[in-house]
Amino acid sequence: MAMTLKGIGDVTLFAPDLEAYWAWLETALGAVLQQRYPHLIQGQIGTVSVTVHPADEKSPTGPGGQVVYWAVDDVNEAMQHLARHGARPYRGPVVGEEGARVAQLQDPWGNIWGLIEGTKARGR
Repeated sequence: MAMTLKGIGDVTLFAPDLEAYWAWLETALGAVLQQRYPHLIQGQIGTVSVTVHPADEKSPTGPGGQVVYWAVDDVNEAMQHLARHGARPYRGPVVGEEGARVAQLQDPWGNIWGLIEGTKARGR
């Protein structure tokens, strides 16, 4: 039996200061707090579960091997909004498969956020 991915179960972001990063997520993206634990914070952005975990030698902040793409109505508008909150353009925007516009930004902690607008954007 083959394994199937069923969608995003959780997006885990790494930061040296959990409280500061969570405050940024609330302010910049409207994150809703669900639970604070001694070593992580969990909440929701839109319909997606988000966990903020301490950065360490195995999972530092910054660009990594995976990028989660968040569906948006307008990539340029989303990029401008995040830039006002200290994010920097990382890649794009470019037109990808089936006309989807995609871009990546680097948040103030160095994590990469993907944005996708168009036919491939899910959760819309």
